[in-house]
Amino acid sequence: MGKKDRRNAAPALAFVTLRDLPGTRVLFWVVDSCPYCGERHLHVAGNMRSAEADPGETLGEHPAPCDPTRPYVLSLPPRPKKKRGKQERRRERHAARFGSADLDADLGWDGGEPDDE
Repeated sequence: MGKKDRRNAAPALAFVTLRDLPGTRVLFWVVDSCPYCGERHLHVAGNMRSAEADPGETLGEHPAPCDPTRPYVLSLPPRPKKKRGKQERRRERHAARFGSADLDADLGWDGGEPDDE
């Protein structure tokens, strides 16, 4: 496999943020760090006035401004993981302290409604 074969591999992924140009109505996708040169690049996303134009439609494969022969894929960054719930954090703390992950069993809770006797 030669160098030319490797260059035709899948295009690199570039994470972008949507920003507007102050004083204008133009929106840009901003690549903070180009996967090829490490510089910042701008790609026109559309106009703020046009309600029917979705800036997300302009995401996808674009040529890199630093080297137009090398494309990259403009993509939104991955969303952060959702925070864990209070019960899960309590179970982890309990497991770390007492060596058992089953907080409910240790405290005698069955998770159901109390019985009326």
